[in-house]
Amino acid sequence: MSIMFFLSCGMNIKNKKINPVGSKNENKVNIENPPHFVANSSHYQTNIIPPNSVLMGYLIDGYKPTKAQFEQMTHIAISFLRPYNSSGKVIMTPGWENLDEVVAAAHENNVKVIISFGGGGFKITSELMGIEKNRRNLIKNIIIFMKKYNLDGFDCDWEPSWIDNKVEMEDINNAITYHYFTFIKEFREALDVEFGKGQKSFSAAILNLNSIWYSPFKKIAHFPKNGWWHYLDWVSLMNYDNDLGSKHSTFDSVFGDRGSVSYWTGFGIPMSKIIIGIPFYGRAGWGEEYLFYRQIVEFFPSLTENVDVVIFDKDNLGQKEYGFNGVSTVKQKVKESQKLGIAGVMFWQIAGDLKMNHEKSLLKAISQEFKID
Repeated sequence: MSIMFFLSCGMNIKNKKINPVGSKNENKVNIENPPHFVANSSHYQTNIIPPNSVLMGYLIDGYKPTKAQFEQMTHIAISFLRPYNSSGKVIMTPGWENLDEVVAAAHENNVKVIISFGGGGFKITSELMGIEKNRRNLIKNIIIFMKKYNLDGFDCDWEPSWIDNKVEMEDINNAITYHYFTFIKEFREALDVEFGKGQKSFSAAILNLNSIWYSPFKKIAHFPKNGWWHYLDWVSLMNYDNDLGSKHSTFDSVFGDRGSVSYWTGFGIPMSKIIIGIPFYGRAGWGEEYLFYRQIVEFFPSLTENVDVVIFDKDNLGQKEYGFNGVSTVKQKVKESQKLGIAGVMFWQIAGDLKMNHEKSLLKAISQEFKID
């Protein structure tokens, strides 16, 4: 679940023709053409996820939740598993030497464990996803990893890559548009063969909306409209990093007429497959200009639950507006998700919260409103 970077005005975009993936290019031998197949419910149907049945927290850097935290969640998503190279070998991000311990603790508390794949900083390449041998090797290695650690599901978190070379950036990000469907379909098929249909969950994290901006004047769609969601049990909407300060992650950006839920249901994803996302951090700018929610409460101990913005100077960067979700906004979002009967709620990430016995804990606020149907 990465931090997205909006590009500022005035950046130069090189006037260079981009060779689409699959075209003749000496640097991209044997790259497959984009599939023209469009899936619908007759091609694949997942098991029905009951409304309001998933409350999932993302974990990074070897974080082990407390028993009190485990008791409030149905799933944890361990982040991140990534390709080691273009041939499909996989490796965990640093800090997960205790992976076995965290998985065992989750299962002891009847919490399902999902491995999240990709995340911010992971650059999807056509050489990995657009060459059948490499892609199938990647799928095989992921399944071996899932079996080794007794994991309950897989979460595909392909996010935009932001680099200085705008031509290269567009080429990298087009790998999703060209190859996302192929990977999703083939991975689902392999998952069903190995474990049996419906025995392991398969989900994806996607953007709040679907546009990548290269400048104020140029954008492309991030995800293709070819029915890939039919192969997924649910999609988690990354309803944060939409903007800065007070606009960071508002209620309307999720549930408004032009919000995330409305956009993706209009895109074709059924309400029953949607999980909304809640940030456990505040944002003032891109990069390091963020604060964990627990830091905000530490710096502002008299903070009331209906406050979503504070002014703070982090690392002598100047006084800036940090927008976050306070207790009242979190409860409002969960209430609306319950009302709509969507699949559930997730949050990024649990280490940003206070302890469960703290009156201002966001997980505590979520669990107070979250009722499993």
